[in-house]
Amino acid sequence: MYKQMLFALAAVTAGSAAAQARPDPADAKAKAPPAEYRSAFESYRPYAEPELASWRAVNEEVRSVGGHVGLMRGQGQEKPPAKPAARGGHK
Repeated sequence: MYKQMLFALAAVTAGSAAAQARPDPADAKAKAPPAEYRSAFESYRPYAEPELASWRAVNEEVRSVGGHVGLMRGQGQEKPPAKPAARGGHK
């Protein structure tokens, strides 16, 4: 019981301290805290373009593999996976 009363007293004290820190919004004469300015751009980092390869080197690579179709050789030539054996209908 003592611990519960101590906890309730701490909660009331913390609540009243928090209420005193903020002015009453209904009071027209209450001083408002000063507004803080934070720029939306303070954490902005400019976009860095990736390093581009020379177009001549890229064209030479495509030519050496046999053109655009040569880039895809080896893809799609594998056999599809075997289908499982057909079973009877639902039981």
